[in-house]
Amino acid sequence: MSLTIGPAFTIPGYTTLAPPDYDIEHDATVYAADGVVGCPAFWWHYLSGPLGAYPESETAFEVPSADDDAMRAVLDDPERWPVVSVRLDGEAWLRIVYRNVEDEAGLDFVEQRPGRPAEVVTSVEGHGFTSAMTWAELLAAAALPDERLTWAQRLILMLPMLGPQELSEDADEVLRRALDGIGATNRSALAATLLDAMDWRTH
Repeated sequence: MSLTIGPAFTIPGYTTLAPPDYDIEHDATVYAADGVVGCPAFWWHYLSGPLGAYPESETAFEVPSADDDAMRAVLDDPERWPVVSVRLDGEAWLRIVYRNVEDEAGLDFVEQRPGRPAEVVTSVEGHGFTSAMTWAELLAAAALPDERLTWAQRLILMLPMLGPQELSEDADEVLRRALDGIGATNRSALAATLLDAMDWRTH
């Protein structure tokens, strides 16, 4: 598996503390990692980590140990925070940032719109998460035109943003279709686990 990370860029308003004293905030330097969405190892990690669907995610993808190690090295790199970008409406972007700070690591969902500071609308931490999206909003956002990502990739990428709510009766079917779109097997068991995990996270 070949992974290309970069180029580096900043998200105006998305800040971190700067060395050496770590008492001055500045725009964080992040690294484009959009290519990871084409790798089964990424989805394995994304489904099992932020979405809590382990061990079902492990059996949903055939990932050689070398690919797993390579993906971990990218996603957990404290020196180069990887970012997957999802285009929203107009010139807006959702930047999914792996915030690899020692003892404070998390996954930030950062909304970037022209002419305004970036806003962290959702964060998945080791101890919990905040929510920013309804099921209807998720479906609408996933369906936006995108030349870079498929509907399935968009839906699964934004799934951790889902807030506490009642889902539609076809939520299981929608999830299974999205999982099929990213190449997952044992989709019924994986979808059921995702729904259970989301229900647990929202209470």
